[in-house]
Amino acid sequence: MIFLSTFNITKGFDTWLEMYKDIEPDLNELGIKILWAGTNADETKVYDVTEVKDPSKFEVLTKRDDITQKRIDAGVELETQEVLETISKDYWG
Repeated sequence: MIFLSTFNITKGFDTWLEMYKDIEPDLNELGIKILWAGTNADETKVYDVTEVKDPSKFEVLTKRDDITQKRIDAGVELETQEVLETISKDYWG
């Protein structure tokens, strides 16, 4: 499954990206991969396109304490995380 999501950040995109690269191996083991991520102009919101092999594994972002704490430390406002839409068809030009 591929979906578009968003969440707020408080410490800028570079801090978030550094944290993501730190947890990326753990996420990859669970079949979770961010295909694209970007931020708004004032770096307070992240938008991402994420592929999840098994949707039940996505809960790790809120259930696994070590990953949750790293996200909080990087300025992710967990309560703002929102899946905007599931992507059923796409095109990469």
